[in-house]
Amino acid sequence: MKIGSIEVTPVAAESMGVRSLSTFIKTPDVSILLDPSAALAMRMSLEPHPQEYIALYQALIEILEYSERADIITISHYHYDHVRPSLENYRYNFSSPENFQATFRDKRIIAKDNRDNINPSQRRRGYYFEKDVGDIAKSISWADGETHQIGDTTIRFTEAIPHGPEGIFLGFVISTLIEYDGQKVLFAPDVQGPVSRNTLSLFLSLAPDFLLVGGPPIYINKFSKKDRRNALFSATTLATSTNVMVIDHHLQRSKEWEKWLAPVMRAARAAENRVLTAAEVRGQDNRCLEAQRIQLYEIDPPSMDFIAWTDATEKYKMTEPPPIPEIDYSKLGGTS
Repeated sequence: MKIGSIEVTPVAAESMGVRSLSTFIKTPDVSILLDPSAALAMRMSLEPHPQEYIALYQALIEILEYSERADIITISHYHYDHVRPSLENYRYNFSSPENFQATFRDKRIIAKDNRDNINPSQRRRGYYFEKDVGDIAKSISWADGETHQIGDTTIRFTEAIPHGPEGIFLGFVISTLIEYDGQKVLFAPDVQGPVSRNTLSLFLSLAPDFLLVGGPPIYINKFSKKDRRNALFSATTLATSTNVMVIDHHLQRSKEWEKWLAPVMRAARAAENRVLTAAEVRGQDNRCLEAQRIQLYEIDPPSMDFIAWTDATEKYKMTEPPPIPEIDYSKLGGTS
């Protein structure tokens, strides 16, 4: 989708079958790949269905292709659905040292500061990311609060903002505003609506023409009624003030995502704006596979070999990829 001269391409997201919000943005001056990763997870006491693993494989192939085209790679935070780990994990990430190197080699990286405004888990992951990428990337610098001018393109990173409600244990993330010729695109992953009113105020002050925002995790029982109300208020407010809003990620892990989104879409239509999913921006049907996992196991039973793999130990599943004939793991830079 083009916003003036800015081209926005969602690469992977829940509406496209995986946990991700990876996005490729191109202006006449620079190409940027934001959050180049995707992942899966255990849900409903079930490992991901083979269709989900195939979607993960396809997403990671695209991420590698867009990485090759990118001048800059940005990292909003250090959850593995947003940044590739260098460790071997075929259970949920299809990650490996080879895949890590293929993603980041010779790239300019601008990442969330791994020292300040960060929780212990992400600080540890950020430390290892900086260490592992140091020998292969062209450069790495911290994003928090920084602005970069490349030709006529301005890339502005926010200060660290909450990964959901204020004070949440999940820590902080960075949002990215890209501006060219008066048009502004805001990439805002994992703000959960946003839940935080301070984050909402920030986004309104930035006044993007196109907003790609992480929706709320309504599938989690501990996500309180208050947080749900705040997320809905924020999403509705942003939908009325933004020409195009893409809301995806945590929201589409729930089968109720369309019901939750309905009042937001009504508000957008009343303001003559649009609300879309990442898949819809790409011209694809929504494929919220994680939300449909139980149904997938019922209507498309996996092979006995796959079921045996799911019953294996965690250690085995980390190092041995799931037996799915449609996947050529060698194309990911990992095992053949």
